[in-house]
Amino acid sequence: MNRKEFAEILNEKILILDGGYGTEFIKRGYKNIPAEILNIEYPEVVYNLQSEYVKSGADILLTNTFSGNRRKLKELNYEEAFEKVNVKAVEIAKQASKGKALVFGDLSSLGEYPKPMGALEMDEAIEEYYQQAKVLFESGVDGFIVETMTDIKELKAAVYGIRKVTEDLPLIAHMTFEENGRSVTGTSVEIFANVFNDLDVDVLGINCTLGPEDLLKVFERLSLSTNKFLSVEPNAGKPIFDGKNLEYKMTPEIFGMFVEDYLDLGVNIIGGCCGTSPEHIKVIRNMVKRRPKKIVKEIPIMYSSRTILNKFHPFTVIGERINPAGNKKFQNEIEEFNFDNVIKRANNQKNAKAHAIDVNLGIEKILNEEHFKKIIIELDKHSSLPISFDIQNIGFLESALKEYPGRPIINSSKLSKKDLDRKLELIKKYGGLLIVLALEKEILESAEERLQLMLRKWPYIESKGISKDRIIVDPLVLSLAANNDPNITLETVKLLSQNGFNTTMGLSNLSFGLPNRNYINAAFLSRAKSKGLTSAILNPEDEFLMNTLNGNLLLDKNIVIPTKVEKQDELTEKILQGEEGEVKRIIENQLKEKSPLEVSQDVLGKAMEKIGDLYAQGNIYLPELLLAAETVKPIFDYLNNLIPESQNDKKAKVVLATVEGDIHDIGKNIVAAVLRSANFKIIDLGKDVETSIIIDAVQKEKPNILGLSAMMTTTVGKIEDVVNELKKLSLNVKVIAGGASMNRKLAETFGCDAYAKDASEGLKICKSWVNLNS
Repeated sequence: MNRKEFAEILNEKILILDGGYGTEFIKRGYKNIPAEILNIEYPEVVYNLQSEYVKSGADILLTNTFSGNRRKLKELNYEEAFEKVNVKAVEIAKQASKGKALVFGDLSSLGEYPKPMGALEMDEAIEEYYQQAKVLFESGVDGFIVETMTDIKELKAAVYGIRKVTEDLPLIAHMTFEENGRSVTGTSVEIFANVFNDLDVDVLGINCTLGPEDLLKVFERLSLSTNKFLSVEPNAGKPIFDGKNLEYKMTPEIFGMFVEDYLDLGVNIIGGCCGTSPEHIKVIRNMVKRRPKKIVKEIPIMYSSRTILNKFHPFTVIGERINPAGNKKFQNEIEEFNFDNVIKRANNQKNAKAHAIDVNLGIEKILNEEHFKKIIIELDKHSSLPISFDIQNIGFLESALKEYPGRPIINSSKLSKKDLDRKLELIKKYGGLLIVLALEKEILESAEERLQLMLRKWPYIESKGISKDRIIVDPLVLSLAANNDPNITLETVKLLSQNGFNTTMGLSNLSFGLPNRNYINAAFLSRAKSKGLTSAILNPEDEFLMNTLNGNLLLDKNIVIPTKVEKQDELTEKILQGEEGEVKRIIENQLKEKSPLEVSQDVLGKAMEKIGDLYAQGNIYLPELLLAAETVKPIFDYLNNLIPESQNDKKAKVVLATVEGDIHDIGKNIVAAVLRSANFKIIDLGKDVETSIIIDAVQKEKPNILGLSAMMTTTVGKIEDVVNELKKLSLNVKVIAGGASMNRKLAETFGCDAYAKDASEGLKICKSWVNLNS
């Protein structure tokens, strides 16, 4: 089935997806074998479940390949079965479908995020998805779904990998969100939609983590943010442990009560995730008795980073300060991969209320692809503003765009066919907005000529599938010192605005070579704004210029008078910005008055506790939290070397492990980073750790605290096994548990001392235990 045929079906009919696989296999007695391995060892088990889903009314069967990528199978010691697992999965699904249901290849997380959230190179991630998609495609799937993804960059990698295999088959892209509408890595539902509205996918959706009632509120936000087809797979409520088994107790009838609500929000594909069974799917099938509801939304023009989403209107300020032109020292730093100044300038522009930052690394002939990849990773790690890519080398530009997790602005393209074709191809593949210069070969003298050039070229741009809301036109600003007439630029802005084009300009070009540049720039910006200018690349740290702009916006009733925003103290701010040198300076000053132990516990420790609170309250997100932990680690090490050994012995020791059979260690790694930043000594045993190894580590290391993580419902019982072994051996250690499959009731039932829903709560609990014993 091709994408056009699939779209025609979705326009006329709501399709039913199948339900849970892992939870159903557990219910059927197969909890000690990875679900994907059933394809080759017990194929009849998979066939029977999928046949039941078809009988219950599923229109789409997913292949039993959720963790069937080579990387995860390697972790499970089944790498050699990679191809066989995936080929057999398609074969079983096709047999079970009996021609009544489509078969979609199912792909999910690799178990490790691409940089900077993890250690994986983006190209490696893309290749992993390409390899799995290739096998599934060659085995005859009708389409693909990527589901249960918590990192937007990894989801992009999956899409790129699949589209390397085929551009013809339909593709569904799902992310997983918490109740607050944010993924674990800080991406909101709206950013997900904003980024993937551009990408080569057919359906956007959400699955897992939440039951149908809680997920409904999150799904509504998605439905308002996209005009693509919509898909949803809620869990059957929250998991409950009955003393022996972990189950989802929501009945098919209660689950079905929410189906009508999803239909009202315009869902096109609906099924179930963890805990749902063929009975749940049968209820959904019986509830869906109408055609899909078509809701066309007016979606504003927006651009984003991983965690920051900004509207283009009423006015977008693009900071110009990351540009080493005329600054040899800055250029040399970039060439030597020293990006401290780049990060500092990005932070300063963020603090100055820019909306995006223009990234120009200067003389590209002395740079290579790694410079551009690494600077995008660094800016992502520092949770920078959305980026405008001012990169001329097309290969370097593509490398940067591939690494970028958000929706970028590309600065810029001439209107010549060669330049346009290359840049349009890139925004079609990687998404984003494109600045085009009102220029083909030579600068045209009049405003009318510049307008006519744009109007002549517009049908060609449109023929490439690019809408007007993705194009920003630069009318060209020329130096006043060279006797160029600024009124031509102003008139061009006016004419372009009247013809429905968004506009931007490099404002500083106007005053180049003149004194009192900020006054000239401010006056010209006011005039351009009155002609319809919607954006400018300028210096946001110029207070006079920004106040002038805000005055214009206020008079136009486009902004409200700003209220005073409470800032964090200097130490907390510098930690959040990743400025290790500045943090060290503040700490050195504190050491003049306080002992190293006091500075460690009462100054740096308190600052990290405050950052943990900001994370728990949703004021900062995972990138900022990880950056903060990375920034303070060497400072804590420095302080520890100054603390007398007799005092330093009191530092608490924590052993961490993801339990046996579970290869997901992202959450555990976050906890490790946060606890290290609070000066705990961490012994990280890794993932898929056998109970005996955990017990041996406790006996050898004699930790104050043991932290256990389980993400999968199939492995959560291993936490109880560990606790029981500890009790048998009378090992006195505080046990704290967490992970997607854990909750407070389970922790209590298993005999754990505490449950932590996230790293911030875990830090507070661990600190409270240490304080009680000190």
